[in-house]
Amino acid sequence: MTKKSEGVEASLSKSVGAADFESEVKVGSAASSDVGVDDKFVEAMEELTAVDEEETDDAGNNWDGHHPSLKKMCTIDCATKRRIIPNEDPVEIDNECFHGKIMLMVRTPECDSKRDNTILKPSAIRISEYMKPKKRRFEFQFQIKLKRIPEGPLFLGCELEHGVKLGSITKGLVNLLLAMVRRINPGFHHSWGLEGTKPEDMDSGNYEKTHLSFPLEASMDRIVITKEGDKAPTLGQELFESPESVKKRRKNGFGSVKWNLEDTYTMCLWSQYADWIKWKCMNVPGMSPFLMSRVTGSQPIYLCVYEIGNCTPEAYRKDRPGHLRKNLMIFNRLEISNGQHTQGGLVEKLPGQGSRVKRTFTTSQHSFGDTESVNSDSKSRVTVS
Repeated sequence: MTKKSEGVEASLSKSVGAADFESEVKVGSAASSDVGVDDKFVEAMEELTAVDEEETDDAGNNWDGHHPSLKKMCTIDCATKRRIIPNEDPVEIDNECFHGKIMLMVRTPECDSKRDNTILKPSAIRISEYMKPKKRRFEFQFQIKLKRIPEGPLFLGCELEHGVKLGSITKGLVNLLLAMVRRINPGFHHSWGLEGTKPEDMDSGNYEKTHLSFPLEASMDRIVITKEGDKAPTLGQELFESPESVKKRRKNGFGSVKWNLEDTYTMCLWSQYADWIKWKCMNVPGMSPFLMSRVTGSQPIYLCVYEIGNCTPEAYRKDRPGHLRKNLMIFNRLEISNGQHTQGGLVEKLPGQGSRVKRTFTTSQHSFGDTESVNSDSKSRVTVS
């Protein structure tokens, strides 16, 4: 270990030892910063990571020319168990439902700091310049051709592998946020998931995971349909859809896109509320930024596109059935984790992951005081090797 990293580790140990990780999210504050012990901890770890990690990791991923902060975020295609590097060229995806490409664009620190002098390669500079004038923290773009036409309603979901236990205060806060989301998205669905599920229901798939989801047609920020033989948009650039088309999709939801096997569908999802590098919810009206793990615990988050089988869009509108696992056809599922704030998941099965900084967290560090993820560890330890 270098002298610089030894100094950072000593500073880190001192900060952790004196820290009170029970800081609360301040409701009603419009502050745009979240300065505290967590930030000092992250800053120290960022410097330590920058000192001790090589440009090419043990899994063979080449980080040369990328902002080092991207190493903290890990996105894995669950079907292929392959890591997708943000701000890189599009990655091919091929499964029984569709074939196409995905490109992940993530806002890195130099977009917001003139003091950040990180030298980036040309492709990373282009994405940085694309993100700078925008508020969004990420933009995920997909370009696909379908292999089968969906018959049931399609949803874009954000889910957890394990349930979470929420106390009354935290649950009240989360319900407030969910109510705000529901007002904006009438087709919104959510479930608290696994708690109380019987073993026989688990075995048969007669249960819902902890998740929130939205009708795909209404939730995608842009959907561009290219007829066969025409040139589809280039990923990594702004996708253009008419305001009338966007308004129609968001109003009508299911059925507003005519899916077929000939057209190419180019879609994107962006948000100013989720920062995957900092692992924080940001820019929520009336709230200071807070760690996502204060609600989800230390587990990864999964973004997925799925179809509900045995149910037409018309029948779903009428009955609003639950999203039982046995009825879901998964089109794509991405695991998103963070090297400083999550543990478990597919990332730990990748070659060389976790060999330099091994971490586990107490629930007080990464959840509200009355919140924990089911099966989360209760010990806290930071080791550097």
